Amino acid sequence: MIAGMHSGSGESCETVCEHQHPHDFGQGKRQKAERRTLLVTLLTLATMLAEILGGWLTGSMALLADGIHMGGHALALGLATLAYYLTRRYAQDRRLSLGSGKIIDLSAWTSALFLAATTVWLVVESIHRLLTPQDLMIKEAAIVAVLGLLVNLFSAWLLAGAHEHHHDHHHHHGDSHGHDMGHKPAHQQDNNLRAALVHVIADAVTSVAAMIGLLAAWLWGWSWLDPAIALAASFVILRWAAGLLKQTASVLLDMEGPDLLRNKVNNQLESQNGVAVVDLHLWSVGQGAWTLVASLVTHDTAITPDSCKALLSDIDGLHHPIVEINYCSTCNTSD
Repeated sequence: MIAGMHSGSGESCETVCEHQHPHDFGQGKRQKAERRTLLVTLLTLATMLAEILGGWLTGSMALLADGIHMGGHALALGLATLAYYLTRRYAQDRRLSLGSGKIIDLSAWTSALFLAATTVWLVVESIHRLLTPQDLMIKEAAIVAVLGLLVNLFSAWLLAGAHEHHHDHHHHHGDSHGHDMGHKPAHQQDNNLRAALVHVIADAVTSVAAMIGLLAAWLWGWSWLDPAIALAASFVILRWAAGLLKQTASVLLDMEGPDLLRNKVNNQLESQNGVAVVDLHLWSVGQGAWTLVASLVTHDTAITPDSCKALLSDIDGLHHPIVEINYCSTCNTSD
């Protein structure tokens, strides 16, 4: 039978009351990604204004249309930049029980949804152009495609270099439970940064597709190739958007963490003599940040929640783990 349950740290009530536990999930630091996303947003806005002004002065509908199109990307990138700011701004707000990290994933989900919606419009427009071919303004369209490609390649380079790389691993499960993030595996990716990068790469893909289609129209008069390539590119972009929606939704819906991480936690807890993990919930609370609730059974009263947390101190990004211990007086869990 289970003789008792212990989920505290072993401290007296007076000691606990005197201790102000920090509300820290590692989300208050300004990241390189925030600065670079802001720079890309400003660059996109400048390109948008230049294209709209150029289209209005020259009468080029191609420039004007692409300027409006760039406005949509500026909106998505601006949303990503705002998400980084709000995440820092509300990092210590106790109204957000598990920190502010999911603001980033909410932004990425919204951005992916916006990308999918605009791509569906591109599919419809491409099919319409295939069924009812229109004359192409090759010169103006080529200027737009080249300009868009250069801007997006530079933007992609900026965003691709925005990943944080830390080599200092200090783990504190006592007070702040704060961790420096190391090189991030796939399940610790910054979805907000990924969404911004997908936007600019998708735009670069459409620019390349447009250039190929325009070249074919100029050389051989194949005006149908432009919408055909755009249609093919649309399905690739839709696949990217769907993948991003799936990944961000898993964070927003508190899906269980990856099996590799869960198994590591389980094995480390059960590495103690006579300990069995009877319940374990581990989920993401933001970029590279995790929390868990674990229930253990043991006959060894020397095992405490603090000793269990110490075993998990080498897991990057684990914040505020809750460990419940049920002490069994009549069974030996090592049998």
